[in-house]
Amino acid sequence: MKIIDKILYIEFADFLTAGWKEDTIKKANFRNGPFWVMINNPADKRMPLVQFETLRQKDKEKLKEQFGNPYDFIAKEPIKKLITTDQVASTFFINYKFDCNKNLPLDHVKAYTICACWLNMIIKCNDDKKFIKKELKLSIAEFYENVIYIIIAEKIELPTSYKRLREKMKEYQENGPACLIDWRFGNSNGSKIKDDVAESTLFEMIAHPNQYDDVLISMQYNSLAEKNGRKTITHATVGNYRRRNANILIMQREGREAYYNEFSKSVKGFRPSTPLYLVESDDNHLDFFFTDWADTSSHRHFNKFKAIVVTDSYNDYVLGYAYAQELTADVVRKAYLNAMYHIKELTDGWYLPHETKTDRWAIGQLEPFYKSLGNYFKTPVGSKRRGYLEQFFGSIHWKRAMKIGTNNYTGNNITAKNEGVNKEVLNLNKKEYPTIQEAPQHIEDFFNRLRTMPDATGKSKQENWLAAFKNTTADKLKPITDTEFLLKLGTLRPEINTITGRGLDISIDTVEYNYDIPDQYYFEYKGCQVNTIYDPNDMSRILVTDFNRLRFIATTPYYQPRALADNKPGDRALLNQHLSNKQKHVELIADKQQQRAETLEEAGINIDSLLTAGFVLKNDRHAAELEYQRNEMNQQKQLPKPRKQIDPISKM
Repeated sequence: MKIIDKILYIEFADFLTAGWKEDTIKKANFRNGPFWVMINNPADKRMPLVQFETLRQKDKEKLKEQFGNPYDFIAKEPIKKLITTDQVASTFFINYKFDCNKNLPLDHVKAYTICACWLNMIIKCNDDKKFIKKELKLSIAEFYENVIYIIIAEKIELPTSYKRLREKMKEYQENGPACLIDWRFGNSNGSKIKDDVAESTLFEMIAHPNQYDDVLISMQYNSLAEKNGRKTITHATVGNYRRRNANILIMQREGREAYYNEFSKSVKGFRPSTPLYLVESDDNHLDFFFTDWADTSSHRHFNKFKAIVVTDSYNDYVLGYAYAQELTADVVRKAYLNAMYHIKELTDGWYLPHETKTDRWAIGQLEPFYKSLGNYFKTPVGSKRRGYLEQFFGSIHWKRAMKIGTNNYTGNNITAKNEGVNKEVLNLNKKEYPTIQEAPQHIEDFFNRLRTMPDATGKSKQENWLAAFKNTTADKLKPITDTEFLLKLGTLRPEINTITGRGLDISIDTVEYNYDIPDQYYFEYKGCQVNTIYDPNDMSRILVTDFNRLRFIATTPYYQPRALADNKPGDRALLNQHLSNKQKHVELIADKQQQRAETLEEAGINIDSLLTAGFVLKNDRHAAELEYQRNEMNQQKQLPKPRKQIDPISKM
């Protein structure tokens, strides 16, 4: 949603979120009827904005069901923008275990992390009340009212009363993220333009995105002015208005990008003070020609590659890259995977960036991925000032690395005043260009030069970056475990597998792999169906999960020699460990059986009697009858003998 000129507009994405089908929205946009009044979206001309008040009542109600009162909803946005990712809390919840080996379900990890991020923001603002009043322009009471409104509207699992929210804040400050886990898991008028209506009419005619010429605008304006008894104007007057008010007209007339490049005030700043504070990525058409004379189908004998480059804005150090002749979202993910491996190569650990900046290419597919790596905010459409990477692509260091030791550098782009290379010599070398098969090594060498070639400091960017990293304190780094690495950058196999006595047998690109299940999980989860996430750069381990409570790393097995003569040092100890683990499983079963027996004995329950109650077994009938008879006879023997009766008369 957006407020433009005090009018509330609904965005394309808002309709989708509220349940509209994409095709329905496009058809309504195409009709542009009285119940669907639109304007161009300053941020994205492909997706118009729809005026809320012109919508049918049923459509308004549908939006209110999703967002509540839209005016209230948009008023809360400045508060929501204060939320930043808490990687420490996320790591805590991912690694939290209960009931021995059970993990928190991922949806709860996400919900708890969101709660932690909101509590961090509320506590920070509460400690700096001047910020609430000065920057948010809210009283303390209004701030908490808005926060609670958002908590309710977005179903955040935090208290919805001021008192209980304050109590939760105090508890969070004292106990940390653990307190969030619930019980289930342990703009002067001209002389001829005098009134507002006339000026607004002229301004809107000049600002029209079709960019009509001054003569046409003066003609059309004068036809209206004559009807209303106003003075007419010349095309020169239109031109004067257009130039004098370009700063307020250019965005609507030429677009946001033109405004940024011409009038937007530069925000002065400095580079990140520490490695991995800000990481950027962007695409670059590598200025190298490669020959492929066999490509007769497309007649493209001279090929170029496109690369996704990931750099650390601390000193434009290339952390990672991936390249292809046609870019896909998968190439972007591979570039970040490459960056993570290079960081591990230099530092011996997995580390995430604090913040990531990119352009908007394939943003629909990649935004969740970017957000999983660190704080990420969408770049405005057309923005050329989002960071340092595009400047690096045009830097002398980049061009030097391109030119050194090559004969296939194509020069600067065709719009550049200086092409940067003798085109005549370039054309003479056509037959000596590297082939398409040699391209990977050629490109790898180029990126290696970017990293290791000395710059203006006399040292390579790699040396400067690594020295700064070594001086970075632990509290400024965001280390992650192997499990988190696979969750964020691994590849999910679509197939589901079952844990068997052999462990896990999976197939990837027709290659068969086998993985051992750790002993602490095997006994309980044998026979369970699980998903697997793998790292294409290292198939020695995978992440096994049911995307609920089960999550662990499985590794490729160590094969034990069957013949004693094949034993190597340590083999016997490993075998003994395996045998010991098997014995522990047997003992565990026996212990559980004994515990059950003791529990039943204390309760006075006999399982055999319980199972056979109400039945007389055929083989036992005769024995039961004999036992009955014996009991009868015994009872008779125990009866006292009757006394003899005495006749009192005869006694006389």
